[in-house]
Amino acid sequence: MENERYARQILMPQIGEQGQKKLSRSSALVVGCGGLGSTLLLNLCGMGVGRIGFCDGDVVSRSNLNRQFLHTPRDIGRQKAQSAYEKLSAFAPELTLEPYSFYLTKENAQDIVGLYDVVVLAVDSLPARLVVNEACVSKRVTLVDGGINGLHGTLLTVRPGKTACLHCLYGDVPPPLGAVASFAPVASMVSAMQAQAAANILLGLDNPSDGTMILLDGAQLTTERVRVRRREDCPVCSKLHN
Repeated sequence: MENERYARQILMPQIGEQGQKKLSRSSALVVGCGGLGSTLLLNLCGMGVGRIGFCDGDVVSRSNLNRQFLHTPRDIGRQKAQSAYEKLSAFAPELTLEPYSFYLTKENAQDIVGLYDVVVLAVDSLPARLVVNEACVSKRVTLVDGGINGLHGTLLTVRPGKTACLHCLYGDVPPPLGAVASFAPVASMVSAMQAQAAANILLGLDNPSDGTMILLDGAQLTTERVRVRRREDCPVCSKLHN
């Protein structure tokens, strides 16, 4: 009765029995097990993505607990990836879960991202974004990026060779200084949008964030869309073609 768990989503014409089988055969990598990663990972498990990897080299701190729902006060000081693995294994024991208790770097990113159908970024570091972006472009793996800053959030999907990449957008931007303000409802909204984008990609549905940044105003509960242009001189993606 494996499909009983997914019975309510199988009722949807966009999914059905065949779509559920497609999700169960799919794989996703989540980079970051914090505020965005927590809700995102629960959503991916809830929809039945068959193999889910997640990586984070950080440990749980008390300041994480306002928005990182996979972790509890008992997890403070523990590796986030291991803490997440324990909660997700209890939530969805039938899925293949692959924790990585380290950060992705230029040395290891390509080997890791190449193992998955889609990569979802859930980090607050610009350098980390660009490292994963370069690996995804090199391996031609679709990348879903989400970001939050206080009551505002962003969502953008990179299709290597077809859309702008993150270096087109952020390559000349200096990394922000200091901690990024984070509020649980906005983090949850953005990560849920990331999960839906991942579902669109894995199911072969239309995905409105392809090459288009969706800007969320959490306080006003509104969104705007801005097309991101591909840079002809981008050192990461300019040489790729459809």
